[in-house]
Order: sequence, then structure tokens, then C-alpha cells
Amino acid sequence: MKKVIFIHGYTSSPKKTKYQLIAKKMQDLGIDYSIPQMPGGEYPHSKDWLEIIDGEVKSSKKMVVLVGHSLGTRAILLYLDKYNTKVDTVILISALNNNYKENRKRANGNFSDFFDYAVDIEKVKKLADKFIVVHSKDDEYLPYSQGEEIAGELGAKLLTYENFSHFSGEENAQRNASEFVKIVESAL
Repeated sequence: MKKVIFIHGYTSSPKKTKYQLIAKKMQDLGIDYSIPQMPGGEYPHSKDWLEIIDGEVKSSKKMVVLVGHSLGTRAILLYLDKYNTKVDTVILISALNNNYKENRKRANGNFSDFFDYAVDIEKVKKLADKFIVVHSKDDEYLPYSQGEEIAGELGAKLLTYENFSHFSGEENAQRNASEFVKIVESAL
């Protein structure tokens, strides 16, 4: 058995409909999971997020599957780089690439400390048995090329979607939750 830890994106929350639906489905499937609340709202700090991820990973007695969405993808890569902790699988949905100079300007720099440096990809690649990157070609926030680039660097399997945008929005919660769960199930 494995434990799945979901790391939500910028200004999101486990209280959002998508994560409520994911939680219900995980419970129904009998899959051990957690969806921690990442602090900071519009002004998050990477140190706070990494400490929460570390606590979640260290509290698990099972092998861990880390699933990140958007800014959560960067947090996961930073976590692996900084804490040098081995996990089973990493799933990055709507992933940011490793271009820290470009990405630190996003959201008016509100989360710039997530991009103080480039993650050591060669080191990180050794810290998971499997990497999966998921990106939609019509993502309005992060160009598809970002997903392609980080997938290539990590040697990850790239799952390409059409018409899923950024896998966000309350109006798409049911569809996005179903896809998140399907992707996780395929990795277990």
C-alpha cells in the first residue's frame, strides 16, 4: 500500500470542490491519502510549504506518492531537492518548468521565493521511482511547453490533454477530480 499526498496550487485549498470530490473518491477506493492546507494565501512562502510536505511524508509508514498541481508541482520538486527524501512516485499536474528566472515573476512575484534557484534535476530524478507530468495543451496559465520541458528533464512520462486548461475552476471540479483520481489510480 501507498499513501497519496496531494499538494494543491496557488490560492487553492482542500476545501475546494475538486479536492472534496478527490477526498471522497479516495475514501471510497480505500486509498490512504492526505490533502494538507498550504498556508500563505496570495503570498505563500516555500519554506512553510516544504515543512508541511516533510511532515506529511515523514508521518507516513507507507511509500509515498506525491501529487502536485500548479505551484504544488514546484513545491514538490523543491522538497525533493532540499530534503533529499526518496518517494515512490511523483505526479506533476500543470507543471512549472525549472526556469526560475522566468517563473519568479508569475502572480506579480507573490510566490517568488519558490523560484530562488534552479532545482538540481539530476539529484531529484533519483528520488522517485516514477515521474509523471500531466499538462493540457490549452493551459491558459502555464504554456504546454513548460510541462514538456520539465517532463523531458525528469525523464517523466508525459500525459498530454486537450481542453482541460489548467485543471482548475469550480465549474470543472467534477471533471478535474475524476481525472486526478484516474491518473493516481494508474500510478498505484
